[in-house]
Amino acid sequence: MTSDSQTARYPPIGAVYSAQEQSYDTVVKMVRSLFSAILAIAFSTLSANFARTNDSSSPEVYGCKQAPELWVLNSRCAPKCDDLELGFDQITYHRFDSSERKFIHESRETFLAAQVDIPTLLFSHGNTLEHDAAMKSCWKVYQRLSDCPGKKLLVFWSWPSEIYYNRPLLRPIVLAKVNIKTKYVFAERQGYYIAKLTQLMSSNQRLTLAGHSFGGVTVVSAAHFLAGGSIDCLSLPGGIEPRSNLGVAVISGALDRDALLPGQRYDKALDAVENFYTTYSDRDATLKRWPTHSFRGQQALGYTGMCVAQAGANAHKIRQDRLTEDVGRSHYMTPHLASHTMVNAICEMAFDSSVGRSQSGPVPGRIIPGVGDVDLQRIIESPGTLIFPGLAL
Repeated sequence: MTSDSQTARYPPIGAVYSAQEQSYDTVVKMVRSLFSAILAIAFSTLSANFARTNDSSSPEVYGCKQAPELWVLNSRCAPKCDDLELGFDQITYHRFDSSERKFIHESRETFLAAQVDIPTLLFSHGNTLEHDAAMKSCWKVYQRLSDCPGKKLLVFWSWPSEIYYNRPLLRPIVLAKVNIKTKYVFAERQGYYIAKLTQLMSSNQRLTLAGHSFGGVTVVSAAHFLAGGSIDCLSLPGGIEPRSNLGVAVISGALDRDALLPGQRYDKALDAVENFYTTYSDRDATLKRWPTHSFRGQQALGYTGMCVAQAGANAHKIRQDRLTEDVGRSHYMTPHLASHTMVNAICEMAFDSSVGRSQSGPVPGRIIPGVGDVDLQRIIESPGTLIFPGLAL
C-alpha cells in the first residue's frame, strides 16, 4: 500500500530527469532563437550605418533642414608637382543627384554654370586621407552645413593626401616627417589648381575657400596665388584680376602661425580676400608637435592662432576663434563640426546666415572613424599602437 502510494506520488527518477531535460532544451532553444534574432537585427543595423557612412550615397539629413547642393572635385589623378597646367584639365567633376542618391560625372562648364548664382563653400580635407576616407569627411560637412539656412553649394575638394612613402626600413618617426614635408608641397600645388578654378568661378555670390589642417595650406596657397604671389617660382599666368566676395576659412591649420604675415611665405593671401577666418586650440595634441615638422621651427596657426596686430592693413579682415573648450585635444573634424562657434562663423561668412543654438551639438548620424581619426597623443603614450605618429595632420 505504501509502495503503491509512493510510486503514484513520486515518478521514477529517469522520468524526472527526462522531464527536466525536455524543459531545459526548450528554454535553451528559445534563448538561442532570441539571441540569434537580436544578433541579426544588430548586424543589419550596423551594416546599414556602415554602408551609409562609407558609400558614395547621401547620409540622413534630419528634420526640415535644407541640405546644400553637392559637387565633388577630384584631383588625385592630376600631376602633384609638375605639369600643373596639363593637370588642371585632369580634375574630375561629379554632381550629387539627391533624388537618385548617386553621383553623376559632369564637365567643368556644367559645374561653373551651376555655381553662378548660389553662395559656394569649397572645402579641402586634411592629410593622410584616401578618397573613401575623405568622403566620410565630406558627408560630415554636408550634414552640418544643412544647419545653415538658405540655398547653398558645397564643393568638396578631394586631393592626393594619402600616405606617399611607405618604406619599412625607415623608422616610423623619420617616415612621418618625410611624408609630412612631401604632402605639404603637394598641398601648395593643390592651391594652384584651386586658384585657377577660382578665377573661372562666378563672383556674383560669395565664394569661401575652406580647409582643415593641411587643407588649410591648399586654400591659403590659392589665395596667395590669386593675389599675384608665387611659391617656388610657381605663379598664375596672365594678369591678376581683383575678385570680390571671396573669403578663406582655415580650421585647425597645419601651417606656421606667421605664414600669412608681411614678408612670409603667403604674405599676399590676405590681399586677395574680403575676410579671413581661422580657429585654434592650444591643447591640440597633433599640432603641439608642429615645430618638429615646420621648415622654420614655428608653432602652428591652429595651435596658437595668428598675431592679428602684425597683419598690418589687413588686420581688420581677420577673425579667429579659440575652440579649446569645444574640441579639447582633438585635431579632427568631427568635434570641430560639433562646435556652434565655428559652424555659426562659417555660415555667416559663407552664406550670410547663422545657426540657432538648438542646432548646435554633435554631427547627426553614426560616424565610423576614418583613416585620419587618430589621437597622436594617445598613440605616443601607448607604444603598442604606434603606427606613424604625426601623419594625420
